[in-house]
Amino acid sequence: MLAKRFLLLFSLALLAALVLTGCGARAGAGETAAAAADAPLVLDLPNLTIDYDADGAPSLGGAPLSSFGSLLPASLTSQLTFDKGTMDMLAAANIQHVQITTAPDGLIILVNGEPIPSVRWDADKLANLADLVETLGPDAPAALKSVLPVITNLGAGIALRFPVGQGAEMIPMQVAGDASAAAASQAAQQAFMAEVGAAPVIRIPVLYDAEGGYTVQGITDAEWQALTGAPFGSLRLQPDQIASAAAAGITGATVRTDAEGIHVALNGKELPVLGWGEGELSHALKLAAGAGLLDQSGMDAAAIGPVVDALLPVIQSSNVEINVTFPSE
Repeated sequence: MLAKRFLLLFSLALLAALVLTGCGARAGAGETAAAAADAPLVLDLPNLTIDYDADGAPSLGGAPLSSFGSLLPASLTSQLTFDKGTMDMLAAANIQHVQITTAPDGLIILVNGEPIPSVRWDADKLANLADLVETLGPDAPAALKSVLPVITNLGAGIALRFPVGQGAEMIPMQVAGDASAAAASQAAQQAFMAEVGAAPVIRIPVLYDAEGGYTVQGITDAEWQALTGAPFGSLRLQPDQIASAAAAGITGATVRTDAEGIHVALNGKELPVLGWGEGELSHALKLAAGAGLLDQSGMDAAAIGPVVDALLPVIQSSNVEINVTFPSE
């Protein structure tokens, strides 16, 4: 027993040394330690930085990741290894680095030093998520059940750095100030609000029946589709989905958007938010266009870009709320 404990502690010490071997500055570093100053368990570490060569081989602290085989599962090394096609795509899109980091108020994903839509939370939202996980029982991931009680005390992250394409300028690991998507997005929203005076408001009540059909103000999905030509029938649910919601005790769901992001609530209890209040959405769309994803979907990125720029302030400034009611058992 003592030998096993020694080996476990030794492995943990080696793992900690491994993390610090390839460490780098982490967005929000120090926030977790400050917020959880009195907690018995606190983890606030620099980023674990993994560098890639042009063929997609990862390295840590200058050593190939495969050389740490005794400390890292082979499956993890495999997942962190990319093929040449992926590396070429990243270079063509000028994606130089990706960071994933935890903070006391959420999980942050940065691409080229700026956030894309990420999950944000507070104590109440995490408590509601824990209740939902408990309701799901064995269907919920075991790891999620274990980490939720302490997630606000865990500050750690990983940074993936890719080769910079020929002729491209180096992008800082964290971009801020007037040149950031956050500054541009906030300026666009302020200009829109100055023009319209008040945020647009849309509220829609949706009532489902046991068969998966629904009505909005007494008008069925089929009638809405006939009136508008829009595919409202695609929003019908299957009877077993309605039954599953009833079995889980879910009688209502709300999806709403505002300047902060996309909010989801079940039975009036709000869950973590998909945040877009700091330019995340505009940055994500810019990255998608640069990677050719808009062209692949049949859209002309050059033509649609100005339209998206005009619509984003409207979408992000509007207060849209869809209230869904399910039949109870």
